[in-house]
Amino acid sequence: MKKAAAAVSFALFCFLVSATELTVTITDRDLDIPLEGVTLRISGLALPAETNAEGKAIIVLPDNFTRGTLTAQVPGYANQKTTVTGGQKEMLIRMSITDVIEGKELVVERSAPGKTDAKPGVSVVMDKREMETTANIGLVEDIMSSVSTLPGVGFTGGWNSQPSIRGGYPDEMGTVLDGIYIISPWHWGGAYSIFNPAMVDSVKMSHGIFSARYGRAMSGLLEVTTIKPSSSLVRVDAGIATTSTDFFAQIPFTPKAGLFAGGKVTYMETLGWIANALPMEPKLSDTVSTMPYIRDFYAKGYYTPTPDLDISVNAFFGSDGIGIKQNLTNEGITTIAKFDWLNLQGFAGTNIKWMPAKNAMIHFIGAYNNHTIDAAFMFDRSGSYQYSDAFLALYDGADGAVDEKINGATGYSIDSLGTKGTMKTIIHQGQAKLDTDILLTGSSIISFGAEEVLQFAQSEQKIKGWQEIYLSDTPQFTEISLEQNVNGNRVLNSALFALWSFGSDTSALKGELGIRGEHFFLWNDNFTLNTYPVANPRFTVQWTPVRGSPAFDAITLSAGTGLYSMFPLDAIAAEKKYGVGDFDVGPNRAWFQVIGAEFSMKNNWYFKTEGYYKQYFNRLYLITDDSKNPAVYSAKTDGTGFASGFDLMLEKKNGRVLDGYLSYSFVYARYKNPTAPAYEGLTSMYGEPLNKWFYPDFHRFHTLNVIVNWKPVKGMVLTVKTSVATGTPKQKVGPIQVYAATLPDGRVLERYSRSQKYDDSLRTQISCPVDVRFGYSNYYRGSKVKWEYYIGAENIFVNLYQPKNNPGFDEFTGKEMADSGSADFNIGMPLMSVGYKISY
Repeated sequence: MKKAAAAVSFALFCFLVSATELTVTITDRDLDIPLEGVTLRISGLALPAETNAEGKAIIVLPDNFTRGTLTAQVPGYANQKTTVTGGQKEMLIRMSITDVIEGKELVVERSAPGKTDAKPGVSVVMDKREMETTANIGLVEDIMSSVSTLPGVGFTGGWNSQPSIRGGYPDEMGTVLDGIYIISPWHWGGAYSIFNPAMVDSVKMSHGIFSARYGRAMSGLLEVTTIKPSSSLVRVDAGIATTSTDFFAQIPFTPKAGLFAGGKVTYMETLGWIANALPMEPKLSDTVSTMPYIRDFYAKGYYTPTPDLDISVNAFFGSDGIGIKQNLTNEGITTIAKFDWLNLQGFAGTNIKWMPAKNAMIHFIGAYNNHTIDAAFMFDRSGSYQYSDAFLALYDGADGAVDEKINGATGYSIDSLGTKGTMKTIIHQGQAKLDTDILLTGSSIISFGAEEVLQFAQSEQKIKGWQEIYLSDTPQFTEISLEQNVNGNRVLNSALFALWSFGSDTSALKGELGIRGEHFFLWNDNFTLNTYPVANPRFTVQWTPVRGSPAFDAITLSAGTGLYSMFPLDAIAAEKKYGVGDFDVGPNRAWFQVIGAEFSMKNNWYFKTEGYYKQYFNRLYLITDDSKNPAVYSAKTDGTGFASGFDLMLEKKNGRVLDGYLSYSFVYARYKNPTAPAYEGLTSMYGEPLNKWFYPDFHRFHTLNVIVNWKPVKGMVLTVKTSVATGTPKQKVGPIQVYAATLPDGRVLERYSRSQKYDDSLRTQISCPVDVRFGYSNYYRGSKVKWEYYIGAENIFVNLYQPKNNPGFDEFTGKEMADSGSADFNIGMPLMSVGYKISY
């Protein structure tokens, strides 16, 4: 017996001296606190381990260990599995509260929407942890700072968050928050989104063949899932920075009910103080009458009375505004310019999930959304001008006398010659959606449903002043007076859908086959615009031929195809003057194909690539012929186009010292508005050429994003985010030329103009902003209170390099304006932010 014991002791000694210790740290993904009592098992090893109060456990790996699967288990959390390789010494695992919807015995198991359902060929998902650094850089913390770096998402530039998804127009991207369609989720006309990282749990960008469950989008669907408290404890997240303060709280009332609420307030006045202190002219306070501001509030209540019934209520109110002014007198000439912007939006909605049987779930969404824009602008010029020698050389004598005068005058005077306008648009939107999921087998689900979206619009626009148009090679200076008053337009979007989902995350083959039927109808008291119903079938499939090989955890091939339709938001302002009636126009439609491959490698490395082609069958565009008085309006739906390209992404997740990703997108997108122009300079309402193929103004061939998180010590993270993007189309301009503009009272103005037209070969310069963020976080000793100090800067090389466009010039003197050729908005210095965050 003693010999046997000695042999066992010797064997154990030999095992230990030839083994490797693996230190595993387990934390809560949402609360970022250590988890105690987590059981850890590795396949092939008999003895389990358990984490201590610091969330750590040590597992001894034998010398001959090469590879195994580590399973982490603890009650209340979803089991976590990851691959362990021989020689590995450290591992960090973040566990999440289980997403299984539990019912009477066994009910439908589905991933929470937007969380774990990333699919090759369909979508990319980023959770709160992955957005923690990139979304928290800059003056306004915004999840779009993270989303904009994903493959297939076009680079937008400064103060612009509305991306082009795989070559599509920015307004073709649909947006839903917890299933609620959002009319326009933007602040300051698109500079930032309304999605504060502190309120978002995960975001899914569907840039491929997204499900027939959703409509109102053609080029991408952004699904935002907000936080639902998963703990019985109160949690507080707050932050104060140089330009903003935000505060959010998770408050459980009972084990079955609670509230998540908070908001953000910005105070850009601090930026103004810094800018005014710099040796720059003019001072920022001289040009900004109302500093940009954001005031947002969000609340989400939840109630789960029984395991098979879940009810949540969302509410949001947001506002933003800005005022810009200029009052400049130079050489006796006074220029007054003003712009005031006010944006209000809010929504409220209800989500109800009910499981009447163990294999079925019914989901209802009801919501109301409001969006109000109130804007005004003015540009006036006053003063006296003397005719230049060049002008007299051209036009002296046109009045019958060569006397260095024009109509007896050596110059002219103007008083408040310019243009002013106002715009107010109010859109109300109601949404109702009912769908059901029925579990046929363990991996097969059929779903069907219906939804109605009703929009009610009021729009008033008035513009009075002067404009310059080119009817031939010679410009004309004409007086304009435009007025639009749309009151009571209503658009009803009705939809039915059905789909079949097959396969699971462990299946070799999975996918979705669905069809969505849609109908659009617009009407008011004296005008109707009916459309033919359209059917949009969609199909995606993912095949995983390799799983658990020595080189790859998995290799997945994907393919998909689908039809999409969308009634453009601009169409809600349709009137009789556009000359269209019932069945004359229809929704925009496109056919989309995607093929790709995804490689899941060892040590949390991932590589994916996808190629795509999208064909537009019909696309709405508007034309305003200002050469007629009154102007002639027309709406056309014969627009065509296509977009093709490919994306690459290489990602390293959960690295102890380094992680991040690289994404690259190539896009080739061309569109055509087939209507022949009535005169050479006529374009669509948004400045696009007629009767020729063109690149849209947002198009870039190449976009490369690099995100690196360096973590030299625990709690310290340095994030570098850089984007390199080729330029957008640039107009071909002619020389600045002088011409005579005659006012109704006979005064002759000396004005300068420059022709410009679309050109396939011209581009603005490359954009390459670099953003950095440094943060250091830890827990206060003996508590669960986490703190972080951080400093961030956007576009740190703005003073060294700025992408250029055609410079502007003064229309009354012909002189080019200094520093007017920037292709991107900037204030001449990096945008800095310093702050402190605390969570409990």
